[in-house]
Amino acid sequence: MIPSLLKSLLFDPLPAFMDEDGEKRHRFRKRSRSEVDWISSLPDCLLSQILSNLPTKEAVKTSILSTRWRNLWKHVPSLDLANFDFSLYDPYHPEFVPFVDSFLDLNPCLHEFKLKYDSDGEIDHLSRWINALVKRKVKHIDVTDESDVSLDFPIIPTTLLYTCESLVSLKLSGLTLPNPIPNLVSLPCLKTIYLTIAKFADELALERLIPQCPVLESLVIDRSFCDDVEVLRVRSPSLLRFTHLSDCSEGLDEEELVVEIDAPRLEFLKVADHRVASFVLKDVASLVEADIDTVFNLICDKSFDPNDLQKRNMIRGFLVGISTVKDMIIASSTLEVIYDYSRCEPLPLFSNLTFLRVEFYGYRWEMLPVFLESCPNLKSLVVGSIRGREKEGVNILFQPQCFLSSLEYVKIERPLEGEALEMKLVSYLLGNSRILKKLTLFLDVSIKAEESAVLKELLTIPRLSSSCQVVVL
Repeated sequence: MIPSLLKSLLFDPLPAFMDEDGEKRHRFRKRSRSEVDWISSLPDCLLSQILSNLPTKEAVKTSILSTRWRNLWKHVPSLDLANFDFSLYDPYHPEFVPFVDSFLDLNPCLHEFKLKYDSDGEIDHLSRWINALVKRKVKHIDVTDESDVSLDFPIIPTTLLYTCESLVSLKLSGLTLPNPIPNLVSLPCLKTIYLTIAKFADELALERLIPQCPVLESLVIDRSFCDDVEVLRVRSPSLLRFTHLSDCSEGLDEEELVVEIDAPRLEFLKVADHRVASFVLKDVASLVEADIDTVFNLICDKSFDPNDLQKRNMIRGFLVGISTVKDMIIASSTLEVIYDYSRCEPLPLFSNLTFLRVEFYGYRWEMLPVFLESCPNLKSLVVGSIRGREKEGVNILFQPQCFLSSLEYVKIERPLEGEALEMKLVSYLLGNSRILKKLTLFLDVSIKAEESAVLKELLTIPRLSSSCQVVVL
């Protein structure tokens, strides 16, 4: 069976090259006596480790180099394979499953298992592979099921997966996480969980799994295209990094989805989800970095209602929860919600914040000063630029009330076109920053610097800091 499988994996012809005379020569040439093949002189264990950094298809190709390399690929401690690595003329890839079976039989100490395939809902072989991996004390599992997303995602087999005491990282895509039985879960070494385009069997699936991972440090959940549980709870005393993503917001605006995070050691939080109505942060005083892009489900025709006390309390709690961070990236759409909230209640102070990057989807920069006034120790500000969604019709009152006493460096990445609102922001920053050292601006490529009225206007803007340098690129 192996020879035919090798032929399938090696269907791509080896490249040749043309010499100066136009003669085609094979890329592998005979070595001269003065040349030394240092790499082939390395021990098998080290060569296997080197090959483990290549996709399996490329590792198999090395078997034609020489007799010395013929069987080295069989002892590589990792499998990195996709069903499209096999013959393109066979849409069902019948040799894919037998090859994985054979590879597992040949490798008693497989440490890494990375697989991309289309199961078409049939995952009995996945159960068999996971059981074999657990027995081999695998450390890293990365499985992507590329079946049609319109279908129900297959439920990953519970078999021995939840009792893999050697597992360090688990990445699953296009699969459904089952609800484990707590007393049958033992993952003492698992540090990373990455669930992308994943579903959950029910609200308890993740809630029961996480507490059984005592050294879990990083958790990434991407629920794009997935309408899952209404309340997703993440409770972990060891978690350091948490990311929650979703690109889908259409058709879900009526649901009140909730994400609860209880992680006392959490240092990094990333939220990029407009459909979740409530992000509840509990005991996250260790938070240092945050990347926030959410509108708390205030999408479509929804807008912030000052009389909605539940929403106001949730936003207050969220802002207090992230108020300890030192570095922050925030979207302008989130700033709009914060601005609306600030007209009802004062914002908490972000006393530790020293670096802030704001990603603007549109030209509505007026809400930025309101947030800056809550950052008394901010030193660096970057105003980014990303074209995309932007809620229209937000009534923003530009009324800065205090000086920016700590701001030292500002970079406005969005190319200036000389619009009144843009110049108003620049005027605010120059006129209210006491110790500003450098303001970097970018002109629109359509504006000729030597003829630009924008440059002339910049020269007339008053500067509170006498040492401020304005750099125009």
